[in-house]
Amino acid sequence: MSHQHATFKVNTAATVYKDESTDSEVTADQLPVPLNWKVLVQPHQVQMKTRGGIHLPTISKDNEEYLTAHGRIAAMGDLAFRDRDSGTAWKMNTPTAGNRVTYGKYAGQKVTINGVRFLLLNDDELTSILPEEVEVTAYLAT
Repeated sequence: MSHQHATFKVNTAATVYKDESTDSEVTADQLPVPLNWKVLVQPHQVQMKTRGGIHLPTISKDNEEYLTAHGRIAAMGDLAFRDRDSGTAWKMNTPTAGNRVTYGKYAGQKVTINGVRFLLLNDDELTSILPEEVEVTAYLAT
């Protein structure tokens, strides 16, 4: 079983990832290197203040985080989106580092790097690629 190894894919070192709730930041070169089929995603951060300056209650933040499982790919392992046996690339539209993606709300391993939260997911736990201009919000049935 031989694999064709791709080069490690990550955003440039100039990229800075921030966590607004802790005011922490980390650069791309400080991120862990995902192995094999793993993908490192920074989850979307819910704004705690409206444009008008009103602070939202914690329950609003919790609902939004729970119901909108999406984020941005920070790094990918060298076998992400490749066949497990042959190592050949999947014949489909696959995301790359920097893309916005959705995933299951309970998916992945939670990791915090220098105070910034990330999820380490298997490549097959990602469910869609989001266009940049799309806004994702919580859907609450009334």
